[in-house]
Amino acid sequence: MSFWQKIGDFLNPSSSSQTIRTNDQNVTGSQKEPMSDFSQILDVKNIVVDVDVKSRDELLKYLSNLAQTNDKSIDEEAIYGKYLVRENDAATDLGDGIAVPHAQDKSVTSLTMLIVKLKQPIIWDKSNSVQTVISLLIPDPEKNYQHVPYLSTVARLLLKKGFLHSLARAKTSDEIKKLFG
Repeated sequence: MSFWQKIGDFLNPSSSSQTIRTNDQNVTGSQKEPMSDFSQILDVKNIVVDVDVKSRDELLKYLSNLAQTNDKSIDEEAIYGKYLVRENDAATDLGDGIAVPHAQDKSVTSLTMLIVKLKQPIIWDKSNSVQTVISLLIPDPEKNYQHVPYLSTVARLLLKKGFLHSLARAKTSDEIKKLFG
């Protein structure tokens, strides 16, 4: 079973009638988690296409700069450092040309999503190439783990071949924004 199939089975347990015990209540595996409202965290100014970078680290620097350009309270160097630490702990390349780096820092005042499509694919981790980057900037300290449902929704969207195809074909920031609702 492939990595993506495992994620799909985990996120969409529709074939399971098994009871899942949670801290709140018992829920059957056939119930679906609602999709997150990306309009709360994704602004078209944080979506950039045809970015020309040559490496993962150069891209992470670009993301840090983009975040600070659009929100002056963000500490660009701190975000860049957090991205690097996260990538050194575990690469965020998901396959299919997608990476989902994320950083948590006290200079981030609200959960923010950044999306970058590269002019040319870059090597992300070892030999894996990436052409689309979906990043979350997370406030620190964060209350209620508000980023988790968004990450879950991104993962579920990336499991849909139609979504991946549309994302790959999208040429403008507005087209990408529409894909996320």
